[in-house]
Amino acid sequence: MHHQSQTASALPTIGLVSHKTYTLRRSTMLAGLAWLALSTACSGVAGWYILSRDDLAARLIARETTRQYAYEDRISALRADIDRYASRALLDQDGVESRVDELASRQAELESRQSLVAALTDTMQSNGLMSAAKLPLRSQVIKPGEPIRASGVTSFAPILPNKPTPAPEAPSLRGADGGGWQSGETPPEPPAKRVDAALTKLDGAMTRTSDAQLAALKDMDETLAASQKRLRSALAETGLDAERLAAPATSAGGMGGPFVPVKLDSSDGAFAASLNTLQPRMASVIRLRGVIEQLPLARPMAGDHDFTSNFGYRTDPFTRGLAMHTGVDFRAETGSPIMATAPGKVVAAEYNGGYGNMVEVEHANGLSTRYAHMSAISVSIGQMVKAGTVVGRVGTTGRSTGPHLHYETRINDEPVDPTRFLRAGGKLLANAL
Repeated sequence: MHHQSQTASALPTIGLVSHKTYTLRRSTMLAGLAWLALSTACSGVAGWYILSRDDLAARLIARETTRQYAYEDRISALRADIDRYASRALLDQDGVESRVDELASRQAELESRQSLVAALTDTMQSNGLMSAAKLPLRSQVIKPGEPIRASGVTSFAPILPNKPTPAPEAPSLRGADGGGWQSGETPPEPPAKRVDAALTKLDGAMTRTSDAQLAALKDMDETLAASQKRLRSALAETGLDAERLAAPATSAGGMGGPFVPVKLDSSDGAFAASLNTLQPRMASVIRLRGVIEQLPLARPMAGDHDFTSNFGYRTDPFTRGLAMHTGVDFRAETGSPIMATAPGKVVAAEYNGGYGNMVEVEHANGLSTRYAHMSAISVSIGQMVKAGTVVGRVGTTGRSTGPHLHYETRINDEPVDPTRFLRAGGKLLANAL
């Protein structure tokens, strides 16, 4: 917030209440809170609407940021007008002060909660768990004195003009000095009543803001729950135990500092409960995604290619006797590109007996993949590859009856059925993460 200090000076006495002198500093502050409350209540908090499931939380952050910056910039413009209502003698001082204190405490709690929602949103965006929303830049915020136009995000009450206006004269009693309200005239609403109405509106606006924050947490949690279910289902297809698989190490650059746990107001039970559910679920999803990204779930060739031989026991094409087939064979044209199915390190890239020209890639968690019978090898031993990196070309080298790709998946060097992983990859492809 922008704060401007003012030198305390005495206000004129008001005949309606007493001849005591009150300082401008305290009265200006109180009346300023009242007018700020009125301006805030006029904002479009109630007009919040969920535009999209995937980016609800990000939109909420953008709206909150826009509104917060606008409020800060408007305080200076309002100060000239606050002075006309600066006399605390016109207000129910004790009642107003206690309500303002309560609302100020709520506002601080909402700001703290908003920081947490923003941090969670950033984490989800950085991990690809939700679509990004561009937050408003400081230069895009309305400046003092500029009219704030309504938009799809929110709308604000018009900013009061900067030019000074004469302070209203204190009303006189009916019949005093021949003055008073004339017949048929309606006396203006007492300032205390107007302030009370403004504070009531602000209280309602804060309640709606609180509800919107809870809705954002709920939406994020539902998104994470759906993703968690899909990831676990895909892992179940592979037959691997998700809890026993190590997630890849990540580097966030130079970061550190003491651990300071998040503290929430004890009275904020609903928000705290939602946060306590959301945070571990988010950590679980991020970990599961990291694990899955290291598994050989992609297809080794682009497009649809028929299996010419499955994993397991089969009739050997050369001896016609029963033999174990340690992979699957894909029908393909000679020269078709063969791609790594997961990130890893090339540990073999050479001619290897019955495999012919073969590439083996070592992945995380003891997994490895083999690509055999290639007409050409495109990588070298020690090279790091990503999923989709071309490792060679289809051929018929080695113990082969024709051009095809022999593809293996191994766990701790023991062959396992590759289709378990291919099915898992297909499931994830059908239901995007």
